[in-house]
Amino acid sequence: MTTPSPVAHAAVIQDDINLPRANGGTEEISELWSASEGQVTNAHIFLLAVLTFWLVLPVFYALYRYLRTANHRYTLTNQRLVEQSGIFVKQVESVELYRVKDLSVSGTLAQTMVGRGRIIVQSTDTTSPTLLLNAVPDPLVVSHLVRETVERCRAARGVRAFDF
Repeated sequence: MTTPSPVAHAAVIQDDINLPRANGGTEEISELWSASEGQVTNAHIFLLAVLTFWLVLPVFYALYRYLRTANHRYTLTNQRLVEQSGIFVKQVESVELYRVKDLSVSGTLAQTMVGRGRIIVQSTDTTSPTLLLNAVPDPLVVSHLVRETVERCRAARGVRAFDF
């Protein structure tokens, strides 16, 4: 099953993005975008495991990294950016979108060659002021989707950003 591109998906839900709630806020709806961290981040480890497979330990480490990366997921809703990680013990880190201050996009050569990149989210969140979305597909498109969703969330909540 193929997932729609973030831009096409955002266009479909654009009219329903902010549903009014009785308390004046907005209601969180289903996810706008979701992706897992790309295995391209483990390419050097997989290559090392193939070259030294007779040592067995690198193979187990490569399997561990594969599982860790496969279970690392990013989700964008109309209210939050959520990072879930962990194989056996799940860790969830969430950033409220109205707290996002800055987005930047970068990537390594290997990530760029396979159409992936890194999005760095700076926020005023006290527990995690910097959230790194590593090896996500189409990082420019996703960063624009996050930015548009941040602006809609701020407008719905009546939040304005001030720099001191």
